[in-house]
Amino acid sequence: MKFSEWVVMSPVQVPVLRRVAAFLRNETGAVTVEGVLWLPVYGFFVVLIADTSLMFNGQAQAQRAIQDLNRLASSGFYLTEQEVEDRGEAVLSHLSANVNVDATIDTTNNMISTVATIPAADLMALGLITSFMNITVTVSAQHAIES
Repeated sequence: MKFSEWVVMSPVQVPVLRRVAAFLRNETGAVTVEGVLWLPVYGFFVVLIADTSLMFNGQAQAQRAIQDLNRLASSGFYLTEQEVEDRGEAVLSHLSANVNVDATIDTTNNMISTVATIPAADLMALGLITSFMNITVTVSAQHAIES
């Protein structure tokens, strides 16, 4: 019993199955060889894009967290530099265990400045591009202290 005898196919399915069967019988393979030769280049670009976008994502998350901390400190929720630094390291700990937060409250100018540094190697997924391993992602924010 043939496949076509026990399966009822619509007129649309028959040409599709013929094309699939023709594709499976095709043995030229020229496009396949070129595709395999280009595969490492495509892989390199995918890794480059993934690592770069994860670094920018981490930078954006850190920037938002530092701005929020400065807003809280400028309104009086945090009173000392140590409180801001400790909370900043706690908030950014999901990005890196090596995050460093440095806060400065300047009472003469009524300003609070906070700088966070994160090693880029901690933000990357694969880290195959060694030139990115020595980069440090730095974010900073400065706000006026409300009186």
